Amino acid sequence: MLTIQRDSPEQIYHQLYRQLRAEIETGVRQPGQRLASTRFLAQQLKLSRNTVDHAYQDLVAEGYLISQPGAGYRVSHQLPYLTGRPLTDQIPKISPAFKVDFTESYDNLRLFPKQAWRAAEQAVMFQGLPHIQPANGDLAYRQQLTHFLARLKGLNVSATQIIITSGFNEAAGIIANLVPTLKTEKLAVQNPIAPNARTVWQRLQVPTIPFTPTIEQPVAGGYLLAPTHNFPTGSGLNQAERQTFAGWARRHQRYVIELDTDATLDYSGQPQPALFNNLADHGFYYSNYDDTLGAALCMGFLVIPNHLVADYQAKYGRLPNRNSQWQQQILGHLIASGDLERFMRQLTIVYRNRRQHLISKIVDVFGPTLTPMGTTAGTFVPFQLTPAPTTSVTALIAQATQAGIGIVNPDRCWLNQLEPFPSIVLSFRQVDDDQIDSGIDQLYRSWQP
Repeated sequence: MLTIQRDSPEQIYHQLYRQLRAEIETGVRQPGQRLASTRFLAQQLKLSRNTVDHAYQDLVAEGYLISQPGAGYRVSHQLPYLTGRPLTDQIPKISPAFKVDFTESYDNLRLFPKQAWRAAEQAVMFQGLPHIQPANGDLAYRQQLTHFLARLKGLNVSATQIIITSGFNEAAGIIANLVPTLKTEKLAVQNPIAPNARTVWQRLQVPTIPFTPTIEQPVAGGYLLAPTHNFPTGSGLNQAERQTFAGWARRHQRYVIELDTDATLDYSGQPQPALFNNLADHGFYYSNYDDTLGAALCMGFLVIPNHLVADYQAKYGRLPNRNSQWQQQILGHLIASGDLERFMRQLTIVYRNRRQHLISKIVDVFGPTLTPMGTTAGTFVPFQLTPAPTTSVTALIAQATQAGIGIVNPDRCWLNQLEPFPSIVLSFRQVDDDQIDSGIDQLYRSWQP
């Protein structure tokens, strides 16, 4: 029997999640058994429907439940544990620096697709590992990536154009080596953009200048931007703006580096295709798994123009790929089996609901003084402060920090200027609905005179 202890320090949704999981693991709820609807269970336990839905969605994401359109939720026939103890409880808990952390400082391990990853590991172990990887990475994995990118982003590329990297730092080094004129002609970097995407070029001795994709472009050897979901504004280029910028880049034969690191989580139902498609033979495309499988995976991939493949092989062809062969083959298996895309669909549901809960809570507490901005993608929401506060955003964030609330200051993302409009960035990747509620309430109190 499900019971909720409202005076318990354990979050309410997690009490429900934990009890349902235990009933599944002990056989009280059998594979294939249908669960009560979210509406019915919410009424029975006197909870919000969002709380019940959150518990159900986390169980779906972890493989305990399956969601069937029009038929509700059922217990999965393939449960995510081997010994009766789920992997979740074997992972050491990370002690956050804040009571409620709206930054993206660590991964949400509880949403990791443990069952699918374990199955892929076993398949890879059975087939064995190659001794030496090509410079650009495991061929089978890269071949699967071509199909994955075609379905996800409309990219039509070959496996020879894909390079497996440990992250954007390695990708940037490869780009700088393939396009040496960047050191003399400079790299125009979208302003604002994630700090690492800008600062990495200093180490590579590539000078940078700021630019805005929607206005007349400065003269430079290349252009770096996040056209689908920019950090920290959350904004993206619409179709007309994409065509205009891509057309300009083609006419002037300028290289364009497209960052697409968090736009794989799109809640609009109509995800934007990659800008790379419109750049002829002058586009680079970079993405990773930070917002889906987690930054701890330390795995990304770079797509280079076809005409630079021979140059890459001449410079790197004799070097082995230093990224985990094991993980590359696991990722290839996850794509081939369809498990990665199924997990991404599940994660999209969880994060879409969480994103909406965050926005609704902000509106309830702050009203029109915090306005959500940006497109419906990624794992963060920027909020503009209106009207502009009498104190600085930095001071407001300091007050939030003292109250134990971690939020992101976008000022560090702007090049050679402060943010033109006051805003904050809140990530929902590592917080649940209860933490969102308590965190926003505490944030409001911390800002009161």
